[in-house]
Amino acid sequence: MQNLKSLRQDKTRKFARRKIKVNSAIKAIAPDFRVVINKTNKYMKAQVLDQDGKVVACMVDKGMKGVLLKTGGTLVTKVQSSAMAGEKLAALLKEKGIKKATYDRNGHLYHGRVQAMADGLRKGGIQI
Repeated sequence: MQNLKSLRQDKTRKFARRKIKVNSAIKAIAPDFRVVINKTNKYMKAQVLDQDGKVVACMVDKGMKGVLLKTGGTLVTKVQSSAMAGEKLAALLKEKGIKKATYDRNGHLYHGRVQAMADGLRKGGIQI
């Protein structure tokens, strides 16, 4: 049986390999705008970058939970707050005249919060 250190190294190696594959595929098509996801255990951050790598817009889902609690809503999960952050980011992009972007999941599996953020962007009217 492998020890924990080698298991962690394998997991890190697989993530790095996925990240390289995803990023090389996205950069090969050279999109005008790309939505780059950064995921931690607590928050999801999405940045919209242009071709030069400059930040056009940014959204973090940490404020979404407080908005619902202040308005008397129920507690939300991390997946729900990611979906709401995606919708808010879509509204910001529409204000700037961006209707189409490429979704860069940054090596993360398309599941859970990553998928919810993409669904929120689509629901907000951004073509991914």
